[in-house]
Amino acid sequence: DDVQLKNVNDLRKLVEAEKGLYIGEDDRILLRYLYYSDFDVPKAFAKMKSVYKQKYDNKNWFATAVMTDRQKLALSRDVHCLLKDKDQLGRKVYLLRLGNVVIGEVEPWENFQVDDLWLELAMDEPDTWENGMVYIFDMQGLSWKYMRYFTPHNCKVGSSKAEGIPVRKMEYHVINTGLILNSLVTILFPFLSSSTKQNVHFHKNNWPSLHKYVTPEILPQEYGGTLPSLNYTDLRTYLTDNEKRLNELVSYGYQ
Repeated sequence: DDVQLKNVNDLRKLVEAEKGLYIGEDDRILLRYLYYSDFDVPKAFAKMKSVYKQKYDNKNWFATAVMTDRQKLALSRDVHCLLKDKDQLGRKVYLLRLGNVVIGEVEPWENFQVDDLWLELAMDEPDTWENGMVYIFDMQGLSWKYMRYFTPHNCKVGSSKAEGIPVRKMEYHVINTGLILNSLVTILFPFLSSSTKQNVHFHKNNWPSLHKYVTPEILPQEYGGTLPSLNYTDLRTYLTDNEKRLNELVSYGYQ
């Protein structure tokens, strides 16, 4: 409508006047931040600057290239994926199988780069702007060796990057938890905002509990869902099919 169009134009003018900030002629990026801020232009611009400033200051933690050898190595471990279908509220579901991380093979910031590939595409969809996203953290098989990654610096950068995602409605579900969970919560929770903490739900392996939030119709059988087991090779075609758009998205920010 006319009001939205005016907001898009107002935000574009602010971006054009900001020294060193580049997002091409990309209205979808403007809309991503406007939906996040409920079309409050100053708030949208502040959020955009904050995200891209963090990217500029922590380049290792953000994807600036697409399908590099290191990213392909991380992807080959079947840690990260977006489920194909949206849930009953029209939300994309991002799944992290943390127990599949090979300790010492890929650095934490390289796994965060892989998150960017999936999340940049998810955040490029109007449904995500309006409906938000769901994260599922599967901790099955997570080893105590994983704790070596939780240095104060990694926790600070990783949590502030996660908190910075410009999606208004985020929900987090932690499943298949073991003894390591208490240690992780003790370390990580102080870095999280109260609003994020309120949206974190723990289910162990109680699938009916998870299904209260995410319908089983879009989940694979390993999570009590009605779909076949995940086929990661098939799911990764979402990245390769959209590689051109991804290259645009990861190029944006302060130059």
